[in-house]
Parts: sequence; structure tokens; C-alpha cells
Amino acid sequence: MLTLEVEFLTGVCFAAKSGQIPTEEPDWPPQPDRVFSALVAAWGTRGEQPHERAALEWLEQQPPPLIEASEAERRHVGIVYVPPGDLSGRPEVVPESRSRQPRMFPAAIPHRPVVRFNWRVQPEEGILNALQSLAHDTAYLGHSASVVRCRFVLSSTESGDGEHRELQPSRRVYPGRLAELEHYYRRGERPLPGELTSQSPEKHEKVPESVFSDHWIVLEDSAGCSPDLRAIAAVTRRFREALMSRYGEARVPVPGLISGHNPDGSPVNSPHMAIVPLADVGFYYSEGRLMGLAIVFPRDTDADRRRAERDWLAGLEASSEAIAQWQKFHELLGDVRELKLGGLGVWSISRTLAASKRSLETGRYTRPSRRWSSVTPIVLDRFPKAKDPAERDQEMASIIASSCRNIGLPEPCALALYKHSAVKGAPSAYPSGRAPEWTGWTLPGFLAKRILTHAVIEFSEPVRGPVILGAGRFAGLGLCIGDQA
Repeated sequence: MLTLEVEFLTGVCFAAKSGQIPTEEPDWPPQPDRVFSALVAAWGTRGEQPHERAALEWLEQQPPPLIEASEAERRHVGIVYVPPGDLSGRPEVVPESRSRQPRMFPAAIPHRPVVRFNWRVQPEEGILNALQSLAHDTAYLGHSASVVRCRFVLSSTESGDGEHRELQPSRRVYPGRLAELEHYYRRGERPLPGELTSQSPEKHEKVPESVFSDHWIVLEDSAGCSPDLRAIAAVTRRFREALMSRYGEARVPVPGLISGHNPDGSPVNSPHMAIVPLADVGFYYSEGRLMGLAIVFPRDTDADRRRAERDWLAGLEASSEAIAQWQKFHELLGDVRELKLGGLGVWSISRTLAASKRSLETGRYTRPSRRWSSVTPIVLDRFPKAKDPAERDQEMASIIASSCRNIGLPEPCALALYKHSAVKGAPSAYPSGRAPEWTGWTLPGFLAKRILTHAVIEFSEPVRGPVILGAGRFAGLGLCIGDQA
């Protein structure tokens, strides 16, 4: 059995649980993907030796290790305001002028400061020696304050002592993870955490969830000149057309999951790609500026899509036709860098994996919440028939409740309709009085005469987003944001 022994020399583990939003929950015990990343960092500082790379590639192909760790106490942490890391060449480099960003440093104080990761495998001597060299040069795990001593050992039996529990990991590494980490490092981006394992409690959390995935592909404004949020339906339509044109140039059929249509032109009868805005909304000084876009696929496509992205970054051949189609999508998506929007000008966008602004954090739209408020107005799926204003409002609420069921969510326990959004910075559903025409929402032909409304929707229990409702849900309309628990 191969064991990696990690000792926290200060008796404290500074590391936050991986996720899409900041958390005060420490990552204890540390997960295998964090350990593997630390070994990869040591490999990089040692000069990226080929024989050590081979050892890491061998390790990433092994089944997830069992973890031996003691119980730990969570240390209370507050918010610390720190300056950005790189301000070279900018006036903000003057200490008095530097901005501060909120950060949290979750910490765990284990009863025993030693963690063991056990693989039931026996590596060759060369592999073991290379891994041992990497372990000896691994100085910290998680935050740089988590100073550690690491070593690999071989044993014929488990090393458990009564104080350690044997745990299944919740995240794992996989073939191609090393190449994936290299790719993100070269681009200066933060990589996604490792995959959830089948035993992960995070994966089996019993929370109602929508049919849309909470793993979004984020593209941010890269030129500082974005269109108005109220033009989002026109922007998303142009984005879809730009992506589909790349398929045409590559002479590859456009999947219905991308276009929303079958080869004969008829609409698909299942969820497909949605494109939603990421805007400066929901904060005290928000002004509603469009900061970027996010591509949202159905939740049941996550496994193949993320596996295809990993293999593509690692340069691996597709293992199936489905994986090959997703690899082609990621390849063609990289070519969409400018959207020509006619009278709205040209918008430059680029893909990002590490949110540079809070407005680009997708967790605001995907975390479990009981109450959800619309950021972009909901387009009713059908016209209400009632003439009486009170009955009409009741019928509109019923239509939106039906929209919730259409995306896999339970019936709301309360629902209120408004002209104005409850989210700071989000534009109203329609302009007031004699306001200029441009202050209204730009809608494509198939939505032009539909009714728009903002809503606050409450469920009897938390539901997991994203919550994207109504006839415009694939075009950036009906996007809701959840209240923070």
C-alpha cells in the first residue's frame, strides 16, 4: 500500500472548501485534488523534470485514496480586506490608494495534525523515488500558512491508530488533471476543483434542483464597452449565431443542444443551451451594467461535457462520439471573441475560469435558496385570459408557477409580481410614462408581444438554482438570483 503522510507543523490547516462561492467551512480533511495540486506545484518549482511528470501522471490514474484523519475543530474566521496582488504600473500601487478586497481564511485545528492518504497500489521504484522527491519539496497544503512535512511510505497494512478515522474522499483527481492544471497556470487562471466522487455528500444532498446545470461557462467583458443589459435577448441571439457559424466554418453539424432545433428546423423538446447575463446587480452600489455572459447547459450533460473539456486540455483522444462532440464545442467556443451587434457596436468577450469581479460569481445564481428574485424580467409562457386586474395577476402568478414546474422545481408557496425588480441595479420590466423607447427591453420577434414581469418567488424549502423561467429562459430573460442563506 502506498501512503502519503502529511503533517501540519503548526497544528492548523488553512484551506477553504472548494466551491463557487466563498465559504467559512474549512477543507478538513484535505481532499486528494488539493494534495495533487500541491505536488504539481512542487514539480513546477523543481524544474518540471520529465521523470517526475511521469510519476504524477501515474498517480492521477489511480483510484481515489482513502483518507485517515482525526476530528478537527473549526476556527472562527472573519472577513479580512487585502489589496490585489499585482498592481505594477498602475497608480493604485501607492499604499494609501490601493483598494481592498474581502477575503476569508477558513482554518481547521485537528486533534492530531497528521493526515494519511492510502492508495492500495504498489508503484515501481522509479515512480516512488520521484514522488518522494516531490513530497519532500512540498512546503504547504492549501494556504501558504499551512506549513507541512510530507513523505511517501510503503506498508503492507493500514497505518490507522485509534485516533484516526478512515474516510472516503469527496473529490478526486483523474487522468489529464496534470495537463489541465498546466493549462490554467499558463493562462494565469484558477483551475476548477477536482471531480466529485460517487460517495460525496455534496453530490447526494437532498435539495430540489432545476434542470439547468450549476457548472457555468463564463465569458467576461474584455474591452470595457459592453451593451445595455436590456438588450440581452439580442446579445444572446447574436452569440448563439456566432457560435453556430463556427460550426458551419468547421463543416460540422450543429447539435440540437446548441441550436435548440432539430436538423429539420423544428424546436427540440428537451432543455438545451441557455445564455444568461452576468450583471452588476444585487450590491449596494450596483448600476446594472452587463459584465459578461454565462453558458448554461442542462444538468444531465455535466459529466460528458466536463470529461470532454479535461481530455481536450490534456490532448487526449475522445473516447466516444459524445465526448468528441463536446471537445469540438470547447474548441469552437474559443473562437468566439467578438460579437458584432449592429447599432450596439462590437462587444469583445473572453472566457474566464476565475471570477475577477463579484458580478461574475456564478454561485449567486446556483446556491440553494428559498426565495428567488428576477434580475431580468420573466416572459410569460402564454397570455393571461382574465380581464379583471386582480384575476389577471392571479393568473399570471399561476403561469409563473407552471414555469417553475417546467424546469423541475416544486410549486412555489408564495409568489409576488412587480413592475420593478427587487434586485438592486436591475432594470424595470417596462419603462414608465413617456420614457424614451430605448429604455424598454429589446426583444426578438418570437418574444416581441409577450408580457414581461418581475417576480419574487418563495419555496417551502431551499431549492438549488439556477432558476431561469419563462419563454425567454434560453435568451437571457427570466434569470433569478437567490437570497443568501
